[in-house]
Amino acid sequence: GPVVITEIMYHPADQPDAEYVELLNISDAAVTLYDAETQLPWRFTDDPQDPAIELLFPSDPPVTLAPGQYLVLAKDLSLLNSRYAVPAGVLVLAWNIGRLTNGNEKVQLSRPFAVEDEGKIEWIRVDRISYSDGSHPQDFATGVDPWPIEADGRGKSLHRIDPQAYGNDPENWRAAVPSPGRANP
Repeated sequence: GPVVITEIMYHPADQPDAEYVELLNISDAAVTLYDAETQLPWRFTDDPQDPAIELLFPSDPPVTLAPGQYLVLAKDLSLLNSRYAVPAGVLVLAWNIGRLTNGNEKVQLSRPFAVEDEGKIEWIRVDRISYSDGSHPQDFATGVDPWPIEADGRGKSLHRIDPQAYGNDPENWRAAVPSPGRANP
């Protein structure tokens, strides 16, 4: 998709609510996180089948990301701002209810595709990451959990190495110092 998930802080070291997920517009055009046809905003969820977190993006006015612009989604805005140096001018939205799993979980950005007769919304996945904490070997065919353990409560966050490359591949992620709203270090 034109907008991808580039950083995931799923298990902050000493403050569980200091979680965030960073999005980046990787296209060379502005992207509005709102669908004019269905008149519905895009959404961010954890497991879309059973979401504990569901953030519908604002629609009045809708959020538009310029090329190369970041958007940070946080559990708690004041904690985010007190813990991390989010650059001035970076848009930050709070999801408030629900928490990312500290073990393994999906996070997904979706856009509305259609509204069925009974009002049910059909969503199209824009980007989805199924991350893990490096200690669930039983979940992987190889018997090895390839995700970095340093992001699991040890002060680091997951950083996508190449935003243009496939996101749902552990090889494209590494643990690094949190940097919400700016290029990964």
